[in-house]
Amino acid sequence: MVMIKEKPRYGYEIINNLNEKFQGFWDAKAGVIYPVLSRLEDRKLIQGTREESDRGPSRKRYEITQLGEETLKNIAEKFDKEIDFFQHFVGFVDNHLCSGLENYAQKRTHIMAKRIEQLTKLSRDYTTSPLPPEEILPMLRELKTHLESELKSIDAAIKKLEHESSREPPKRIKVE
Repeated sequence: MVMIKEKPRYGYEIINNLNEKFQGFWDAKAGVIYPVLSRLEDRKLIQGTREESDRGPSRKRYEITQLGEETLKNIAEKFDKEIDFFQHFVGFVDNHLCSGLENYAQKRTHIMAKRIEQLTKLSRDYTTSPLPPEEILPMLRELKTHLESELKSIDAAIKKLEHESSREPPKRIKVE
């Protein structure tokens, strides 16, 4: 109905315009579009006028009715409200996820600090430790592996957050 509101159109023209706008995300087919046009016509939202053609069969040109324009306006208003709700919902979820991620990051930072402390203590005090070097060495290697793993996770989280923060928010399209 939006395309028909712009200007009266033929069914084939509507199909081509839809395929152009959806660029492969959806393939508008005559078997779908013509029944929809027929239902819109039955509901008096659009009006089809049959036009004779010198080059082939007659064609129907569709234009929007006053009831169709009012209905389209109501749909657009409802859609705007749903978009607003969705944006608020996403904001709410983002805020909760961010605070959850912040708590998670703080816990991971605390764990990492403890491991660094253990590693530093072991590496500094290995000469005075009651444990023999062959027992200390695997422990130091294990702590080092854990720290490296933590650092990789932190790097991945930083990259993800940088990528997400660099994206532009989706643009809203107003239908009038």
